[in-house]
Amino acid sequence: MSNTKYVMSKGVAFGEEEEMEMLSDYASKGWILYKFSFMGYKLKKAKPEKLQYSLDYRYNADEEYFSYFKEAGWNHVCSISNAIHIFSAPEDTKPIYTDSYTKSEKYISQYKLTKKIAVPSFLFLIVCSILFIILLSLAKYNYIPYIYIKIFGIILIPTLIITLVITIFTGLPCISYYTTLNRIKEGSLTHKNHKALKKLLDTLSTIASILVISLFLLSLFNIIIISKAAFFSICLIAIITCLFSMFMK
Repeated sequence: MSNTKYVMSKGVAFGEEEEMEMLSDYASKGWILYKFSFMGYKLKKAKPEKLQYSLDYRYNADEEYFSYFKEAGWNHVCSISNAIHIFSAPEDTKPIYTDSYTKSEKYISQYKLTKKIAVPSFLFLIVCSILFIILLSLAKYNYIPYIYIKIFGIILIPTLIITLVITIFTGLPCISYYTTLNRIKEGSLTHKNHKALKKLLDTLSTIASILVISLFLLSLFNIIIISKAAFFSICLIAIITCLFSMFMK
């Protein structure tokens, strides 16, 4: 039997508390976290311990940073890219963050970082999508030779895919950090605005999904005729709104 075990992570941005509780549960069974692994954690077989885990964000953490946690009873377990750090402590140890202000500070930097990447990539995705739709429309009505569509398609399609991936991998964590911050500030005006936005996104994603299915069925039975460009743009909007709605807690 192996003395190490790999455990997949669901993503700390989406379920930090659940992840830490999972690691605590493993520790009680004799599987102790000792390092991060690709999209998960590596655990080693050891004596069962009643541990609690806590995750923190700090770029270029120094000795003073780790000393602060050690003095509070938290031992540094592992880090990734010297940016995300996991600490452990006995179950009765006081939590690292005890009030809403310090809890907010923990996530603000991550929210700002992901937002800085997600917003421009999302806007670029929209611009590329619009440009692609315009080119398809121009080619359809013979305003430009179809060969140009192939040339631009070779450039635009990979760009769209890459931008979509970047938008998803930064946008969804950004939304998750945003919702976490609002849960911490529960009861505030910001939280109420967040709930309204969540409701709006849920409504839009439902409408978009129904619209995509309806258009597909209607075009399948030749009841209506819709251009590929229009259908593509509606599908893209539906996917984005559904993803945002799904990960906005």
